[in-house]
Amino acid sequence: MSIQGYATEQFFPTEPWLQQYHEAINADEEYAAESEGWGVDFDGAFIFHITDVPLAERTVADLPGEIVDLIDETFEGLPDERIDDIVTAAPDDVKSAIEARDGDVREAAHDELMAVSLDDIADWMWPALEVEVPPLLVDLIEQVDQYIVDGDTVYAYIDLYDTECRGVDVITSLDERGYGFVITGEYDDWKDLVGGEAGIIDQLMGGVMDLDGDMQKILQYSDAAVRLTDIAADTESRFLF
Repeated sequence: MSIQGYATEQFFPTEPWLQQYHEAINADEEYAAESEGWGVDFDGAFIFHITDVPLAERTVADLPGEIVDLIDETFEGLPDERIDDIVTAAPDDVKSAIEARDGDVREAAHDELMAVSLDDIADWMWPALEVEVPPLLVDLIEQVDQYIVDGDTVYAYIDLYDTECRGVDVITSLDERGYGFVITGEYDDWKDLVGGEAGIIDQLMGGVMDLDGDMQKILQYSDAAVRLTDIAADTESRFLF
């Protein structure tokens, strides 16, 4: 779903972003040439294990500027009567927190939303507000709630086999899929990869990221591994955190 030029698939790490990456891999002739034979006599599926996602440390106000701008525009455009209705329908604890803030009701409700931790936002939101905030925000809240597990972890599954990507998914544990390789790294290090600021071979060989799997296979297909990183860097991406 997109709004004012922004779409969920642009934001890393989300399942729609991973689907976009999947399509980009299969459209890339260079990757197809470099990965011929990958996974034919072994399991070539990867899990990208992203740790230390700073969910609990960030609030709605810390989301990318374009999302914050959309929220600001929404609150500015709502009639006074609708603002009153939204606050009246809020859970009692939220209503009390809004009423305790300085400023008028519109400003207080806006500021209370912006102060909510991203770890709590899915449970904090109530229906009367959810129907008014930007759909992009609702989509992203659903992604965060569904796919970030244990408060700070994402598992992205990528099934690579002989020149193509057969499928992708965001899963909630390592037990959900069979795989041949797990690459584990902190969120900031994955940002460097997706942003084109680092290379996967250097990250693995330098100990920045850890590999559970046959490193010799990775080195044998190092050009394919590098191309996967390049494709990610070429995929339009914005970072949620």
